Amino acid sequence: MKYVVTTVWKHPVKIDWQSMRQTMSKSKDNPHVAEIHWYEIDETTHGSVAIYHSRDAYEANLAFMQEHRSNSISERGIEMFPRSAW
Repeated sequence: MKYVVTTVWKHPVKIDWQSMRQTMSKSKDNPHVAEIHWYEIDETTHGSVAIYHSRDAYEANLAFMQEHRSNSISERGIEMFPRSAW
């Protein structure tokens, strides 16, 4: 069964969607992720929907995601709002 995780991210400046697409393209090589979608909420906020092949795939990817999120928060000043998982 698929496992879905949603997050919302607030950026300190207007989002550069071309740069975001380049970053997102790297996620396509992740064997744990079935699909990932980013969407605009407003010019400084975006949401993401990550669909994993299973909860086990999500858990296998968790350390990588935590490191990526930590870097995004500390290096880019991006704030992550609570996530939901199903």
